[in-house]
Amino acid sequence: LQELADNKGIEISLDELKELSNILVRYTVGFGLIEILLNDDKIQDVSVNSPIGQTNAFIVHQEYDECVTNIIPAREDGESWATKFRLLSGRPLDEANPVLDTELTLENARARASIMTRPLNPLGLSFAFRRHRDTPWTLPLFIKAGMINPLAAGLMSFFIDGARTMLIAGTRGSGKTSLLDASLLEIMRKFRIITVEDTLELSTRRLRELGYNLQTMKVRAALMSGGTEVAADEGIRTSLRMGDSCLIVGEVRSLEASALFESMRVGALANVVAGTIHGGSPYAVFDRVVNDLKGPRTSFKATDIIIVANPIRSPDGLHKWRRVTQITEVRKNWEDDPEREHGFVDLMRYNVKTDQLEPTDELINGDSEVIKAIAGNVKEWAGDWDAVWENILLRAKIKQKLVEYAIKLKRDDILEADFVAKNNDIFHELISDVRETQGKLDNKLVFKKWDEWIRAFLKESSQRTH
Repeated sequence: LQELADNKGIEISLDELKELSNILVRYTVGFGLIEILLNDDKIQDVSVNSPIGQTNAFIVHQEYDECVTNIIPAREDGESWATKFRLLSGRPLDEANPVLDTELTLENARARASIMTRPLNPLGLSFAFRRHRDTPWTLPLFIKAGMINPLAAGLMSFFIDGARTMLIAGTRGSGKTSLLDASLLEIMRKFRIITVEDTLELSTRRLRELGYNLQTMKVRAALMSGGTEVAADEGIRTSLRMGDSCLIVGEVRSLEASALFESMRVGALANVVAGTIHGGSPYAVFDRVVNDLKGPRTSFKATDIIIVANPIRSPDGLHKWRRVTQITEVRKNWEDDPEREHGFVDLMRYNVKTDQLEPTDELINGDSEVIKAIAGNVKEWAGDWDAVWENILLRAKIKQKLVEYAIKLKRDDILEADFVAKNNDIFHELISDVRETQGKLDNKLVFKKWDEWIRAFLKESSQRTH
């Protein structure tokens, strides 16, 4: 570039030279304007439809929803991107394998990439990119965004500490993978975590940086046939031979369903087992597992909790918001149909009028077999529903107070993964300390000590900043 500028008699500054170099790299070995779009943290989806070169690229924006851009990629751009994705992923994209799912990692962004070609797409190549948040979502961030409320977050924290089996369900774009990501931060850092994904979407790299004991497994995509990658069901069964671990499955799409429920049965009393699955209700999840994925009905009973996330639309259809709409317990005393035989018991249900996830009478009255099973393993809680409920409320109160401090002091940093992981460590340490010093678990004292700690931390960090 410098030689070219000299030959043309053009004066160029060092900053201009660096900028031109970045552009040159972006349009040769990189992904061109796709990189520019994905570097905008308010863009959630980018789609480039076929035939490439004749249609505009479309985006989904955090503030403006679906938008059309003034970008029309060239046909050569699409062919170049497809070649790079084949090389980066090591996966085929041809007539025998017309779908390629992989991930794209840029300097300032991560995205899931889905590519289609002939014969599935008769007009040639098309691309869809789902941008991931730069840092993991957390339950306090979801509280602030309105997707869940403090009680739901406290209940999820309680289930995770209680080593329950969970499926997070929802439609495409409902936020189920992000909610699973946030759930990982609720696992104590002393426990080992194994993640199984066909496309790396969970924030595993960031969690390792935060000191989590985490092993990633990448398996063959459900739509791929053959190849060198291990099948998803084999990957899950392999994880069972790797010792006592929390098992997190990125998404249940195919034959891995039976292996996941097998691991749920084996690992339910050891550590949390969780995954995401498509389905707009608990029964839709059951129907998908049993009828679409051919999982045994009895195996489905290994699921303890189903959390359903769905988009809520405005009356004009122009706006939508992500919300958790149900937290449902799966009972074990049914044979054929859990819906008809009262196998599903809602613990929290979304009220569209109040825009809130509200506790049901079953939760308030302690009619939950899952919560009773967790309580039965804790001396202070066995047979004492009030003590269990107070602990759930303690978790909810701490998360609510954290959000209130963040808003009041304009400290959004305390809602991010780094601090939330530290906060969860402190919470568990305080519970242990109070139990040892008081001879019992005093939830009010735990909150008092936590509030003193968070106030001291915020004051100290504020003084350092100034």
